[in-house]
Amino acid sequence: MIYNGFEIDMLSLGNADCFLATHWLNGTATRVLIDGGDACYASTVLAFLKERGVSYLDHIVCSHPHDDHGAGLIEVVSSKNIRLGQAWMHLPWNHVDMSNLSTALNESTATAKKVVKIINESIETASSLYDAFVARGVEPTEPFKGQQIAFLTVCSPTQEFYESLLCDFTDYEKLAQFESDLASHDRSILLEEIFEESAVGGLGGAPTEPENNSSTILGTISDGGKFLFTSDAGVEALTMAKEAYDLSNLRWMQIPHHGSRRNVTEELIEYFKPKTAYVSASGTKKHPRRAVVNAFKNVGATVYSTHWPLPNGSNKWHHIGNVPDRSDYSATFPLYDTAAT
Repeated sequence: MIYNGFEIDMLSLGNADCFLATHWLNGTATRVLIDGGDACYASTVLAFLKERGVSYLDHIVCSHPHDDHGAGLIEVVSSKNIRLGQAWMHLPWNHVDMSNLSTALNESTATAKKVVKIINESIETASSLYDAFVARGVEPTEPFKGQQIAFLTVCSPTQEFYESLLCDFTDYEKLAQFESDLASHDRSILLEEIFEESAVGGLGGAPTEPENNSSTILGTISDGGKFLFTSDAGVEALTMAKEAYDLSNLRWMQIPHHGSRRNVTEELIEYFKPKTAYVSASGTKKHPRRAVVNAFKNVGATVYSTHWPLPNGSNKWHHIGNVPDRSDYSATFPLYDTAAT
């Protein structure tokens, strides 16, 4: 049978991301793997690819080097069971003086301990992933706005925006402010658990970490419908993407950052207005936020989460056109639309 269509797999990895986007044209599949979850999920990703008969990935994209997106890719890339095409990831050492960055982080440990730890871990993950690609004979390309990754268009970040985010990490005052913002956010989580989130405020109130805003946002059009992969992008990055491209009235989109309240606003959701929205989440009060899910449902979206239905959740599969049948898959249920609690 000659296949012509588009399919999206979102793996169930808790609060971690891994997508396989596949475009079929006249029976030929082009596959893009977007992120690979935490390191502990690498075997799950590899088992999924084997089960689906995937031994070649045309493109691999690391949206940003937080461990829940990039760490699992290291083992996937290193696996001799997978042949690789082109690699895409940002290379921070190409855009900032690493010695200045190291000095700033070392001298900010006392005032920004948590932020410094996150940044150091991300740099280590990025370096290890880069080495894994090079060891397989693949030199990564940096994904910036306007570039094409097979059938996907990079909608954000621009190189200028990415570099401005990196510069923040060499600014002692900004590092301290990031630490304060994180502490404030942690306190708000505590209050929400006590008083319920309705007493704390709406969506998008707290700033998004610069590393999350550097996430590669990817879009495509298939069968006349628009699709958007957002990773952990926040309000600033999503706004820049929609100003550069027409991302209104989407057929499908990923809810950013596992359904966090910080990453979207009601205005953005009303603009995107997707028919279908997917979220990768563990099912806590924080991920996904019920307020976020309800905001998407209020614009007519059908929302699916990897943690739902309870108790174990499942991988999610969205497809249009003529694609290979999956007799081993059954219908799933929209979030909050079953009797499970």
